[in-house]
Amino acid sequence: MIEDVVFSTRKAAESVKTFPRRMTAQQQAREVGPWVMAEVVATDDRQSLEGLGLLSIAMDRDPAWPTPPPLLALGLTDDEAWSFLQELMRTLRQQGAVTMPSDVDAKDEIFEPRLGPIFVRESGPQAIRKVLSWLPGKGTNRRIDYVRRVLNALDRNDDPSALLKGIWSFLSSPSTPIDWLKASTQQSLGVVYQVDHELLRMRWASEASPVHQCTICRRVTAFSVRGVCPALNCEGTLEEFVPPALNDDRNHYRAIYQSMRAVPLRAQEHTAQWTNVEAANVQHQFIRGEVNTLSCSTTFELGVDVGELQAVLLRNMPPSTANYVQRAGRAGRRSGAAALVVTYANRRSHDLSRFAEPEVMMSGAVRAPYVTLDNERIDRRHAHSVVLAAFFRWYLDVHHGISRTAGQFFLPPEGGGDAPVTLLKGFLAPVPPEIKQSLKRVLPQKVADEIGVDTDAWVTVLLDLLENVRTELSGDVEALAELQLQAASAQKYKLAERYKQVGRTLEMRDLLGFLATRNVLPKYGFPVDSVELRTTYSGNQAGAKLDLSRDLSQAIHEYAPDATLVAGGMLWTSRGIYKMPGRDLEEFEYRTCGRCGGFWQALAELDPQCPHCGEASTHAPRKITVPEFGFVAAPSPARPGPRPPRRSWSGATYVLKEPAEVKERKVSIKSGTCEVRVGPRGRLVSVADGPGGSGFWICNWCGHGAARSLHPQKPPTHDHLIKGSPCAGSSRWLDLAHSYETDLLFIDIKMPGISNAQAHWKSLLYAVLEAACDELEIARDDIGASLAPTGATSWEIVLFDTVPGGAGHVLLVEQHLERVLKAALKRVSSCECGAETSCYGCLRSYGNQRDHDDLSRGSAVLLLEAMLGGVV
Repeated sequence: MIEDVVFSTRKAAESVKTFPRRMTAQQQAREVGPWVMAEVVATDDRQSLEGLGLLSIAMDRDPAWPTPPPLLALGLTDDEAWSFLQELMRTLRQQGAVTMPSDVDAKDEIFEPRLGPIFVRESGPQAIRKVLSWLPGKGTNRRIDYVRRVLNALDRNDDPSALLKGIWSFLSSPSTPIDWLKASTQQSLGVVYQVDHELLRMRWASEASPVHQCTICRRVTAFSVRGVCPALNCEGTLEEFVPPALNDDRNHYRAIYQSMRAVPLRAQEHTAQWTNVEAANVQHQFIRGEVNTLSCSTTFELGVDVGELQAVLLRNMPPSTANYVQRAGRAGRRSGAAALVVTYANRRSHDLSRFAEPEVMMSGAVRAPYVTLDNERIDRRHAHSVVLAAFFRWYLDVHHGISRTAGQFFLPPEGGGDAPVTLLKGFLAPVPPEIKQSLKRVLPQKVADEIGVDTDAWVTVLLDLLENVRTELSGDVEALAELQLQAASAQKYKLAERYKQVGRTLEMRDLLGFLATRNVLPKYGFPVDSVELRTTYSGNQAGAKLDLSRDLSQAIHEYAPDATLVAGGMLWTSRGIYKMPGRDLEEFEYRTCGRCGGFWQALAELDPQCPHCGEASTHAPRKITVPEFGFVAAPSPARPGPRPPRRSWSGATYVLKEPAEVKERKVSIKSGTCEVRVGPRGRLVSVADGPGGSGFWICNWCGHGAARSLHPQKPPTHDHLIKGSPCAGSSRWLDLAHSYETDLLFIDIKMPGISNAQAHWKSLLYAVLEAACDELEIARDDIGASLAPTGATSWEIVLFDTVPGGAGHVLLVEQHLERVLKAALKRVSSCECGAETSCYGCLRSYGNQRDHDDLSRGSAVLLLEAMLGGVV
């Protein structure tokens, strides 16, 4: 009986210390019950114990039951008749229509994707109510197909539907002695049935009790009627099967089940999502053996000592040999320890190319890490930090003030007077000797000469840069103040208050972070635009131990309302954007051109005419908001299921402003021209417009959010995002955005007679992007691409560093552009997918999902061959 199997399994699990020490026997039984029932209703009959032929599961039969005469009249023997009924009951069991022990919840995640309870009746299936039909609803089903083929094997012309209906009447009749089906009455469904789990019996397959295996599909079943295989539409023949001796068994799973020593498995996350205290706790648990499997992010590369590792499983191919060595080298560090490293190759070019030549990844050259000390761009920012630190000390001593926000530094105080930034020019005229001495001490001589430390040429550059930043900030604040006055004059007081709070948000931005995002100060490689998904408002203990932060350019996708992620062993759902009391989020109207794809935005009253091609937009402008205060998770996280949460990356990145200073050159191509421009401090905007491009509903009061794709007609009613009480605030349709400065590379290709279809240029764009990452060993997430319109039907390729401020990746691409173009042609020419489409091996990636239908490998081949003159 099932209860006996649960008892035996519990004892076996207890003997290898599977359960926590404080767990009672009753709690252990509740833990084991779902394991046993999951085996009973296993969906994968090729890896289950039953599907592998190790055991058989049958309904208990009273020997006193008479064999149904209609089955004997068909020509079946007694044993065949009962085997026939057993196989039909097996179809119901494998569809999940089984009662559960009192301690087993039919909705337990272990039964996904077929969560119960599931019922069956003679006819009339209802998928929503989880009701199966014994007879086929439409067309055929496994039972009618099996009955038809058994009748054919008996040379009978009987109607299979009539026979199946008669069997149901016999099994479900109140007067039948066979009690395999358990009836119940469900509201609005009437009487429905389930296989009674209390009558299920398990036994090991052996010479004395063999099972049967199909000669064609190789599926295993406990019963055979004239050798007919019960698999749908299978014409194979069943033959007796006994599991071979362990040494002779070539089936991997069957051998594992019979030979592997059971050990308790406890997996835990080890990622940057934990707070420092909790991450250290997980680390110590692993060292002590309380946790024996760690699910890690790439932060595990960084000098974390967790003792001896026996195996490492890499979920995808690392970007370079250095990354592979760092991750794989975690295993077998102790002397005399054997190690296993398994790397899973995804269906994408980088993974597949390394899979074909694994020696390139395992024993390839490791580029020595280095920092270029004479990098003028980086060193100039460090010089600025030295100067501004001295200025802030002087300002505190002389004026007894500290500028902590952008508004305090760049804007005049409300009581009158000069903004602190205006005093910098006088402070540096002349440059104090101690500053000049500090700059000479910290800067390489080459850079000191280049930026003009001796001549004070760097002062003009710094003052001009700060003046540009001041003009930008004051212009935004003044524009919002004007909009506030206009809204108040029109008696739109809520709108006026919103403009006031947005202006306050701009003024209250942290000064050092603001200067870093404007490339005045160095960023030291860490994002300053990171935001948090707040989990502390949940009642779950794990919420207080988490630190979920992302760069804002990623967070607008991964933390957007209704997005889900797993952290701390729980499934968290983003429920909205955090609203700071007394401050509001920056908003813009924007449009994208339906003709050239161009993007333009404004604080208000957006011109409908595209500034790139002149096309007049016929659609109303959409609105974007910058969620710079972060996001808030739903208060009640769920348990994650067996499948990872589905992510979507809907949106695009557009160029707002080209770099002020660019380096230009021409690249020689077969026909036409290829002009290249590269430079720092270009401005981009990343827009997340929600699943399907439908945007989000955002509450004006509390920030509660919902994806419009889930609520297309109107926003859902909701509780206050923080307080938890019902919220009566109205919601607006918004998209999410983030604007930042970074390095940009423009590739402007002009060739006569070449296609001007935007989809073809997108294909070229992603061919170049993917080739650059693969050829130059740049992590795919560190570089992005976009098309920038140069006319109504012409575009230039834009590559950019995804790290705000730039990381030098596109500068490297520019230096090796000819090599990258050749690699791109080789990439798209050698892929095996159809020329009219694309795949993850050539052009597709997670980040360009919305363009998948437009991408064509053949289009990229034609454009690259026209540029380079054939396969290289």
